[in-house]
Amino acid sequence: MTLPPEPPRKPTADELERLLLGASRRYTREQIAEGAGLTVDEVTRYWRALGFPDVGEEQAFTVWDMEALRGVTELVQDEVVDEATAVQMVRALGRMTGRLAEWHVETLAEIIEDNEAAGRGTGSRLTSAYLVAQKLLPEFERLLIYAWRRKLAASVSRLVVIGRIGEAPLLAAPASVGFADLVSFTRLSRGLSVDELGVLVERFEATTNDVIFGTGGRVIKTLGDEVVFTADDSETAAAIGCRLVEEIGENDDLPDIRVGIATGPVVARLGDVFGTPTNLAARLTALAERNTVLVDDVTAKELADAPAFALRALPPTTVRGLGTVNAFTVTPRRDVPGPL
Repeated sequence: MTLPPEPPRKPTADELERLLLGASRRYTREQIAEGAGLTVDEVTRYWRALGFPDVGEEQAFTVWDMEALRGVTELVQDEVVDEATAVQMVRALGRMTGRLAEWHVETLAEIIEDNEAAGRGTGSRLTSAYLVAQKLLPEFERLLIYAWRRKLAASVSRLVVIGRIGEAPLLAAPASVGFADLVSFTRLSRGLSVDELGVLVERFEATTNDVIFGTGGRVIKTLGDEVVFTADDSETAAAIGCRLVEEIGENDDLPDIRVGIATGPVVARLGDVFGTPTNLAARLTALAERNTVLVDDVTAKELADAPAFALRALPPTTVRGLGTVNAFTVTPRRDVPGPL
């Protein structure tokens, strides 16, 4: 990346922060509370929900903090959402954008280091950070809003298609939950350098994202060597599992993988999913052999008439907290047209 012309003087750390925040820190929480029509306790509740520590009497807030709180207050006052929902909404935004911000900072640091190493830098990492942020910030901001609206439209359309809009309860409905993790990742990571480990994790995330989204599923979260996904039906979930085995397990540059899938009612909260299928899918992953997809009996029954898959029953297994579990391996039938 080519940096824009260097400013006439080196920017300070405060100026970099002001560029990122869009304004200076000028207000205390008491002033913010008064300006937004909230109590100090309410301001603190929203601030913590965003994922920030208490600031005491500091002038920690900007005019944009006040505007954001005013917007949330208006939603509650207009009864678009109640206060509890507003706090949940803010907490979800804090979690999602927090992870995104960490990734952006890591990427920014890599860009700066690459520029300095290649002689394209300014000689000052702070100055380079300011210039890169100045150039990228408007585009990232536009891209963030675009991606959110696109995802929102896709999620609403999916609910309409499967008939969950207008039915109750909206957040608790049948789904297939899948867990996939890399085999012997901890032992393998001990023999890798920091850079090699970063490349491995990035390759795993990129491959799983491509397979899950491309097959029609949704990534719930990734935890280093593990990814959690959902699908609206068992066939889609099984297709994802089999493709993960094919794309990762048969790739010599990646460790082997194992996948567990369970189907049933789940509750969606803050971008995560909860319920017995989630717990069972995690247990099945731990039971699965390398490069194998293991499903529960509910998923197996739904796949029984699916010509694209072959099922093989395993001996019943007792799982702590869940009792006796009937598990089945799933493999694709290559000679039969299907979702794969």
